Amino acid sequence: MDPQTKKQLVKKAVRPERARAKELASAIWELAEPPFKEHESARLLAEYLEGHGFEVRFSIPSVPTAFEATRGSSRPVVGMLGEYDALPDCGEEPGSYGHACGHNLLGVGAAVGAVAAANLLEETGTGGRVVYWGCPAEEALAGKAYMARDGAFRGMDACLAWHPSGATRPKAAGGSALDSLLFEFRGRTAHGAYAHGGRSALDAAILMDVAVNYLREHVPENVRIHSVIRDGGQAPNVVPEYARSWYYVRASDRKEVDEVTRRLTLCAEGSATATETTFERTLLDAIYSRLHNEPFARLVRDNLVLMGAPRVLKADLERVKELGKEPDFVKGVEEEIRWERGRASSDEDTVSWLAPLGAFTVACVAQGTSGHHREYTRQSNLPFAHRGMLRAAEVFAATALDLFSDDRALKDIRSAFEKATKNFRFDPLIPDGQSPPIEGV
Repeated sequence: MDPQTKKQLVKKAVRPERARAKELASAIWELAEPPFKEHESARLLAEYLEGHGFEVRFSIPSVPTAFEATRGSSRPVVGMLGEYDALPDCGEEPGSYGHACGHNLLGVGAAVGAVAAANLLEETGTGGRVVYWGCPAEEALAGKAYMARDGAFRGMDACLAWHPSGATRPKAAGGSALDSLLFEFRGRTAHGAYAHGGRSALDAAILMDVAVNYLREHVPENVRIHSVIRDGGQAPNVVPEYARSWYYVRASDRKEVDEVTRRLTLCAEGSATATETTFERTLLDAIYSRLHNEPFARLVRDNLVLMGAPRVLKADLERVKELGKEPDFVKGVEEEIRWERGRASSDEDTVSWLAPLGAFTVACVAQGTSGHHREYTRQSNLPFAHRGMLRAAEVFAATALDLFSDDRALKDIRSAFEKATKNFRFDPLIPDGQSPPIEGV
């Protein structure tokens, strides 16, 4: 199909959805629901898709705010990932949740893209099926990992994802693999005056943290270890019988995460031995780093260039300036495809091992806006953010149209995926039957 013809078809397909999309994005922004508790946000998106002929199923009992919405009945099958959870202490009021990563835009942009793509399939008489995956708890780095363990994301020929950003560009490299680990120590309590009779779980947790600090010298350069002590006792003159520490282990390679986690567990074991306490380790969550797919990255890049970056208006500059932020917007599309992994992590990278994943970012906030901060929240419900969201929907629809109609493009993407996964067997990493941390850690 001629690129300009495709562009006009896509714009025509997205245009009728603009008003409803902005309403949905603002409604989800107001809801700002925590990870795994996005019941109303998921309902709004599911009802929107159902109203456009999608069959909606909340089919994963372990993740009640996850859903699958399908339209079409033949191959190829193109998936689209949507997210809708918020972040703690990022709302207007201290301690409240807010969309400081733009997930109010993310879930809606993918949903509008899914609707537009499905409509284009029917209009052009092209065979295929669109699947929208409603994915909760990305901010907990857990939703898609538990969904994948319980059978989601199978059977797709390709899958698309996007994220709001300060720039419009391909997102080919992905981030770091990660383990989220809870270490619980149990000892014996005693009054401080008779502390010799107790065995301090807090001592074990602190001693583990000291051991981990020494371990940091002996891990590869790309590894990061983060930790907090979640519980450590109630009073200084009572020996704590219970303590727990929460660790993240990140690395660019999944095998490196496994190795550092093994050594972290030895730190816990040694600390428990030294303090005559016991410990238990729970793998709360585990995700992979991104499986690269060069043909898919090029296709996504080409559609970003075709559709262009969202327009920046004078009013956008004024609104951002009123918020106390420098109104510095990236106006064009960055065409270079970067392959160096980022330090951050996202559970969408796990999906890349189950189906070819093509991803991108679209400028929705001013350049330099701090993510996971309320200055991002304030911008994620402005008109510029909504225009970025709708541009993302257009890129979804344009890329899906290529995947449905260009056999050569899809074959190259599938070939690259199958070659990279030839000797790979997907391990969900999280134990069967373990519940996700819906009530937090």
